[in-house]
Amino acid sequence: MIGGWSAANLGLFYRNQPLEGAFTPVAAVEASAWNRSQVASGLLVHPRLVLTVAHAVLFRAGAQLFAAAQVKVELGNVRAWADAVVIPSRFLEQAGFVATQDLAVLRMPMEVSGPLDPPLLADSARDGEAMLWGWTLVRPRTQVSIPVTVTTAEDGNLRYPAVNLPAFSGGPLLRSTGPGQPDELLGLHRAFHADTQQGEAIPFSSEDVLEAMHALGFDV
Repeated sequence: MIGGWSAANLGLFYRNQPLEGAFTPVAAVEASAWNRSQVASGLLVHPRLVLTVAHAVLFRAGAQLFAAAQVKVELGNVRAWADAVVIPSRFLEQAGFVATQDLAVLRMPMEVSGPLDPPLLADSARDGEAMLWGWTLVRPRTQVSIPVTVTTAEDGNLRYPAVNLPAFSGGPLLRSTGPGQPDELLGLHRAFHADTQQGEAIPFSSEDVLEAMHALGFDV
């Protein structure tokens, strides 16, 4: 489970790269979404969307270390900062889940993703609902959505229970439009290295995480 890592925390590390816009703490996502019966390509691919990792740091969640990153999201002349967390694949494997690559969690403000053409999300959600979005694997691919329950934990973090995720292509994505909830997207991604994936996804690899840990003095 991920939680408690906010844009304010990230800002402490990036004094020369201030976060723009209003961001809530990174939501908690249940790792059980990636169980042995699920397969997901995990790539958020859009012809007009550019994602760039600006910085990365390490933080501790319990006894485990994760990499957190500031991600620059660009659409034409529109730019914004998003938060990302990278979970090394070995952590997922130790928990009993199938994970051939690192998993990344990205939060994106709707001000950037809203005007995408073709649309990133279909316009079928009802007000006050949190929806899980994705594209079907079967061609012709169509976009589908299912309602999910978003709760607020005692620490104030939003918790999206992403359990029993369908096998989506190009996602999945979560959008919450409930009262008091931010108008933003939460995307689950496989974290590929930019050298091999040409920047189509968050450019992280296990080697990157390991190198960052060593650079910060952790004996891994």
